Amino acid sequence: MKRKNISKFNFLILLIILMICSLIRYRIICYKSKEITYVVERYLTTGIFNTNKLYGINNFHLSFSDGKVAVVKVNGLQKKSPHKKINYNIFLEKNSKGIWKVKKLYQVP
Repeated sequence: MKRKNISKFNFLILLIILMICSLIRYRIICYKSKEITYVVERYLTTGIFNTNKLYGINNFHLSFSDGKVAVVKVNGLQKKSPHKKINYNIFLEKNSKGIWKVKKLYQVP
């Protein structure tokens, strides 16, 4: 009986620690998402199911920005083989909290 209570207590502590770590990670990502370069790099280089994934960004050019909407041209190596150079136009929008979100991604021929 006592052993069962200890394991429940350990599980509860582990769950609380996991929730705190997840909250801290979320807050850090939201804070960094106020920077447009971070959002573009994170969107194009991370994600398990990301079909537009790049190894890295070679060239980053801000084509248009009015403070709320931005268009960014990106050049990099494609993650899928054969690793060819690929260009993207990325349309981003800033929400009321100042966080940039990717709205559309177009491959430039």
